[in-house]
Order: sequence, then structure tokens, then C-alpha cells
Amino acid sequence: MSKYSLNIANKYGEALRDFNDKSEAEDYFISYKDDLLSRLKTISTKASEFFPDYTIESLKKLEKWYFDLYERQSFDREGLTQEELESMMSVYWGEVVINNNKDAKWVVAEYPFSQKKYEFLVKKGLCSVSVVNKFHHLYNKQGNKRRTLLFREYNRYFAR
Repeated sequence: MSKYSLNIANKYGEALRDFNDKSEAEDYFISYKDDLLSRLKTISTKASEFFPDYTIESLKKLEKWYFDLYERQSFDREGLTQEELESMMSVYWGEVVINNNKDAKWVVAEYPFSQKKYEFLVKKGLCSVSVVNKFHHLYNKQGNKRRTLLFREYNRYFAR
């Protein structure tokens, strides 16, 4: 690994949460996931533009709803912040992976470049993708002119 890559890996590790052990991290991340998914369901039921049915196609609807809110800067009307919805989208994306791939699962793993720092991942076979903050600043992601990044990222990693 190059020095540059190692610096990026270390910087990423610094941003991760500290936990005393894996059990504490698992408890936190499972609660985090459940809370965000429950809140997304409640908010989206009121909004009627998106309903979390955990289908792959629902990723397109979720992203459309996000960009509608972003363009109108109306996240607060839905009772949340942009960052909160981005966190919900990241966890929802992971849950779509789990629901549509029988051998996919949630995994909490210690980050290899930092002690007592843990990641929350979706894992299928040899592929593991971190979901915490995966879609933060989605409005600014390069290569997302079609505004279907969630759907394309699903297909990129898990459609096979």
C-alpha cells in the first residue's frame, strides 16, 4: 500500500466511532439501523412519495424523493435534516441488499487500521461495503447526473 493510500485509510479510521469491544459496536449498530429504518418508514408514510418496500426498484424512488427535497430545501418539512435522510438512505440501501440476496448479511468488523474502531458493513461472499454515511452528500456525488446512484451501486456490488 502506498503512503498516500495509507494516509487515506488512517484518516477514514479516525472518523469511525470508538467502542470498547465488538459486542458494544454490534449493539450500537443494530440499534442504529433499526431506529433509522423505523423512522424512515414513519416519515415516508406521511410523505407518500416513497414507501420502503425493500425492492431494488425502490432505491430509484428513494433517490428521487431525496433530490426533490434537496431542490426545494424542504427536509425540515418532513421533520428531518438532509444528513439524517442521507443516513437513512445508507442503511436502507444495506437492508435492500440483505432482503434481495439470501447470502448477504450485516457485519460489524473492527477497522484493520485503527484499534477499537468498527465499521457496519453489508457482506455477501467476498464483497463487503460499509453503509454508515455511504450516501452522505449525495447531491454532490460525481457521475450521478441520472440521479440513480443507489440503484447503480446496488447493481455494481450485489446484482450478480
